[in-house]
This record gives sequence, structure tokens and C-alpha cells, in this order.
Amino acid sequence: MRSKSSFKGQTTQVIVLLSSFSIISVQGKNPGVVRTKLLGLKKEEKLSHFRSYWHDIVSGPNPSSVAVVKPVTNSSTGFGFISMIDDPLTEGPEMSSKLLGRAQGFYGSASQKEAGLLMAMNFAFIQGKYNGSTITVLGRSQVFNKVREMPVIGGSGLFRFARGYVEARTHYFNLTTGDAIVETPQIVATHFIILSLLSSFALILVQGDDQDFVRALDRKLLGLEKEKFSHFKMYWHDIVGGPNPSSVPVVNPPTNSSTAFGLITMIDNPLTEGPELTSKLLGKSQGFYSSASQKELGLLMAMNFHFIQGKYNGSTITILGRNQVFNKVREMPVVGGSGLFRFARGYAEARTHTFTPATGDATVEYNIYVLHY
Repeated sequence: MRSKSSFKGQTTQVIVLLSSFSIISVQGKNPGVVRTKLLGLKKEEKLSHFRSYWHDIVSGPNPSSVAVVKPVTNSSTGFGFISMIDDPLTEGPEMSSKLLGRAQGFYGSASQKEAGLLMAMNFAFIQGKYNGSTITVLGRSQVFNKVREMPVIGGSGLFRFARGYVEARTHYFNLTTGDAIVETPQIVATHFIILSLLSSFALILVQGDDQDFVRALDRKLLGLEKEKFSHFKMYWHDIVGGPNPSSVPVVNPPTNSSTAFGLITMIDNPLTEGPELTSKLLGKSQGFYSSASQKELGLLMAMNFHFIQGKYNGSTITILGRNQVFNKVREMPVVGGSGLFRFARGYAEARTHTFTPATGDATVEYNIYVLHY
């Protein structure tokens, strides 16, 4: 349902919010006017499995992957580089196979010790009833691992309200130098299996060649029973100064702005049990933050909390949100996860513990509240 209101001569369309509590539509300027509307959403979410091949073409006359930011440090992992992609998605591993759509977005090196990428991309489909629908993936990819898992954080069209995860397996890689970051010839074709895509709409397999890349699944096969609620507390260390920074600017502000509007910083920040950097290492926060406000210091945060301790070793929590750094408490959404945090949703509260103006170094307390299976 849509409603319209006039604001400064412009017409705005007010959106529908889906939560665990209600589906609401707000009409007019008065936020007190709230009512519940049905969208045809079925009570039980449907589970579907998609399979396609992702071709990352980095060389030749028509590359689909183009480096837009070069590494700013002499790192073996190319820490800080960013590539924009418009990669073909095909039904089979051959480039000549049926085109299902495109993977559009970017990936960047967000790890200083291993080849770990931040992946942010939309899978835009063009076949059958999925034509025009998208699946959004935001996660961490350790490219040399046999299997990499990344969260599905949303979608559009038939994938509205989607959540789930992707498993990626490299099918073919032409490696001539041993360095996966250098521009080497040929094509990287990665086999993506979206094992568990939860959507509020019925995704029924339609017989015919144009629908062979998708099939329905029984959610019980994946052990998806009752969700549990967990609270995690840790400290996030943003090290800007010194000989070994974990936070490196990769795009400088294009304007002389008091808020450094346009700045992009790649991070590989330690997560510790206590506020001291010498405290027990729980994992790393890998991704980027950027200045996205011209009037106040407001950051866009896109990061994966990758854990290395206990049963959570290898699991990630993905955060995408707005951070007003001078507020006492900042809240950001948890949009997904991997491993033990598949289908995760929740929020994170950030509180600055210490800040050193001379260096820009900061220690921030994070409390993460997450629903997961």
C-alpha cells in the first residue's frame, strides 16, 4: 500500500515497513496516523535454492570488472583496492551458457593478512518470472577458501523482504603469477549456490528450461526451527596512526568539507574482549566506513564482524547502517550473517570508549543484539 504526502512542493511515496511485530503504513505529516495493511504476505516464508555461475572478467577488450581504487599501501593482499563489477550470471559454467542476469556492485580488499574481500552486489535477473527482480548480497569472501559463505540481506520484486545466504565455490581460475589481485588473463567463473533464500512470497519452481536454475526446498532440511536471541559485547579498535594502521583512507574527500564528505576508509579493525588492545582477540571488523553527511559527522558503515573464537570461529555478522560518531549511543542494523548467524537480523549499539584527537585512533564498545537460528 502506498500513501502520498506533499512536502515543499514535492510528492513523496511512503513505504511499508515489515518487522517481527507488524506491517504498517504511515500517512501524511503526522506520524501518529498509523494503520496496518495487508500486502498479501503469507505467514510462513518460502525457502528456495538458486544456482548460477558468476564470471569475473578482469582482462581483455571488454572487462566486466574494473579497478576504480588502487591499493594505498604496499600490501600482499592489495588492502584498500576496490573493483566495480557488472559480471554475467549464467546457467552453466561456460560463458556461452544461458544468461540469467548480472552481478552488479563492487568488491574490495578488506583484510591485511589474507585475501579477504568485502562483497556488495545485486544479482539482477532477466529470465522468466524473475525478470527485473534482484537479490542483494553483502558479505565477506575469503577467495582462496574452497567454500565461502555470504549473507543475502534483501531483494526486490519477487525477493522483497528476502534473507538467506550464498555459498560460493571457485569453478575455474587462471592463476599465472600466484597473485589473485594482479590483472591476469582469462576469466574467473565462480559457482554461486544460494542455498537458502527466505522470501515472504511463494517461489514455486516453474517447469521449463528458463526456470531450471531455481528449485523449492523444505526449510526443515536445514534445521530452521525456532529463532534464538543472543547478545554479544566487544571492543572495536580503529587504528589510524602509527606504523601499522588498521584503518586506511582509500578515497579522499573531493570537496573542502568540514565533515570530509566523500571520504572512504577501508578497515581491518581488531575486535577484542576488553577495551585494551592487548585483550583477547575475538575477531576482525572488515569493510569500510565513509562520510555521507555534509552538515554533521555521519558515517555510512558497511562491515563484517568475522569471529575466530570458540564455536563462532569462521562465522560473521554483517552490519550496514548510519553512525553519528559524536552521539553518545549510535544504533545500526544487523542485516545478515554467515555460519551460526545465517538469516541473522538485529541491531548494534556503539559507544565511544576512548578517542585520541592527536592520532584519530578510537576504541568503541559494541553491543550486538541478534536473532538467529
